Amino acid sequence: MKMDLWSDDPRERLTAAGNPAIAADWPRRIGKLPYGMPCPVNPFVVFLGASPGDTPAPGDRNYKERKPYGLPTAGVRHPGLDYQDPGHYWDRVRELGSMIVQGHSHRMSKSDTLALVGQLNLGTGAFGQAKNAPLEPDYCRWVPEVVLDYFRPSYLILLGLTSILTKPNPFDPCNRLRIDWNQPEINFPFKGYERKQYQFRAWKRKRSDGKTINIVLWPQHPSRPPMKGSPSIWRESGREFVQHFCS
Repeated sequence: MKMDLWSDDPRERLTAAGNPAIAADWPRRIGKLPYGMPCPVNPFVVFLGASPGDTPAPGDRNYKERKPYGLPTAGVRHPGLDYQDPGHYWDRVRELGSMIVQGHSHRMSKSDTLALVGQLNLGTGAFGQAKNAPLEPDYCRWVPEVVLDYFRPSYLILLGLTSILTKPNPFDPCNRLRIDWNQPEINFPFKGYERKQYQFRAWKRKRSDGKTINIVLWPQHPSRPPMKGSPSIWRESGREFVQHFCS
């Protein structure tokens, strides 16, 4: 049976990545990963932020040195995904990534789902708020290319970027994504928080292999209110999205 490394079925992705004959030299072709950007070669879900943030784990020397990671993993989760930051950002990423993967493959274990979750950023600096993080031109150009041509996820989840992307900005200078960020093609409310109205905003595009990628501006960053300090609200945003998009 032919296995597709970038299948719309997460189980097939995982099985294919675990086969050296299929994963082949993809880690080398993608190359080393920048600081704060752990990814497997074929993530089903990729999260995109402005920067790696400013809440390092105690004793993390690389937080200051900003050394790049090694090559992307194949068939196993990237060790950088297990980062334990005091702000619990990575806890939220792991939880939501697992929810989305399981929305397409209910019987996958959480451990297996995390082998298909990755994170990218539009810079490598340490900034506590996305609005204060300068978008670095090299990454603004690289991210659309690596997403569409190499990682080929089914979902690209943008965190904390709404206010940045809806104004003039340097992201995607080659217009690979062809998105007007002020004109969502899919728009629905986040009902789990009633004090303020938040929205899911989404677009469907084609990757270089012809399959669909769902690009989603998430209602709010996990480190910002009302998600911050309320795991239940964050979890509800994931539940609503999976129900709307994955079922």
